[in-house]
Amino acid sequence: MSKRDTIITTAIALFNQKSYNGIGIDKIIAESNVAKMTFYKYFPSKENLIESCLYRRNSDIQAAILERINANDLPLVQLRSLFDWYIDWIYTEDFNGCLFKKATMEVVQIYPSLKTPINEYREWIYQLVFSILIKFYVEDPVALTTLFLNIIDGIIIDGTIDKSLVNPEKTWSYMKKIIELEKVEELIAV
Repeated sequence: MSKRDTIITTAIALFNQKSYNGIGIDKIIAESNVAKMTFYKYFPSKENLIESCLYRRNSDIQAAILERINANDLPLVQLRSLFDWYIDWIYTEDFNGCLFKKATMEVVQIYPSLKTPINEYREWIYQLVFSILIKFYVEDPVALTTLFLNIIDGIIIDGTIDKSLVNPEKTWSYMKKIIELEKVEELIAV
């Protein structure tokens, strides 16, 4: 692993454990076991480091989710696989919330460039969910995509507060019912 990658990996772990504001550059340098000069060679500012961390996190999430959902062609199985990816992530031992949400809440006003990777992640996950939901021929795939992502966001928040608040089976059963209610009646060929 390159020194740049080591710094990003270390920073992601530290930001995940605490917060963006609670972790200083000196802590990241010490934990990465790199010289201060090496750190600043790759990351001239904390903003640049956080931006790189968010791009890495987006890339990692995309790869993991696509690996999971591409294992099956059935839309309901793909949507459930996506849902389950988030549930599995929430139940990991080191889950401390979403780095994109943390960045939005803590530092995006200080570091406006962070809006770009945050928006890229949101747009990617929106397009992915939308592309699955349109396969169901639902009445309003835009609204259903937004609803699905809001439910995922709520689960992430609940999981951050207290994992026992998350009820994946009940939540998934509601999602399936909503999809069924939204399906357009198939046209009968004349």
